[in-house]
Amino acid sequence: MIAGIGTDILKIDRLKASYARTNGRLAERILGVDEMKVFQARLARNESRGMAYLATRFAAKEAFSKAIGLGMRMPMSWRAMQTLNDPSGKPVVKCSGKLQTFMEEKKFFAQVSISDEVDMAIAFVVVTYGTPVVSGVLDIKDMGN
Repeated sequence: MIAGIGTDILKIDRLKASYARTNGRLAERILGVDEMKVFQARLARNESRGMAYLATRFAAKEAFSKAIGLGMRMPMSWRAMQTLNDPSGKPVVKCSGKLQTFMEEKKFFAQVSISDEVDMAIAFVVVTYGTPVVSGVLDIKDMGN
């Protein structure tokens, strides 16, 4: 069952301006440890791709906070929710700390989709509760629950 949905879209130039104004501290405030490693590597290779990565992660956190119904208040925090990629490249949600506990207690599972173009980034999150959907298919034994 769907517990919530959230979406966020932003102009990458606005994020770049904030990043520059804070001398890069914006990324440290927003990104979790694993996201930061990817961001730094991408930024070192290509500045625009690094900024697009930061923008999609920002949008994902905003969309996720809307989908779980908390906004940016505890246990939701910028760094407690990360959007990482599984080996196939699919973006996946990874929660930690009190946010992970919140998700487990609520039996919430999140799916995230992110995309970017030259000047825009967007994220869409669907949060379900109960039985997690794996690869878009429920196990047949779970269909009556």
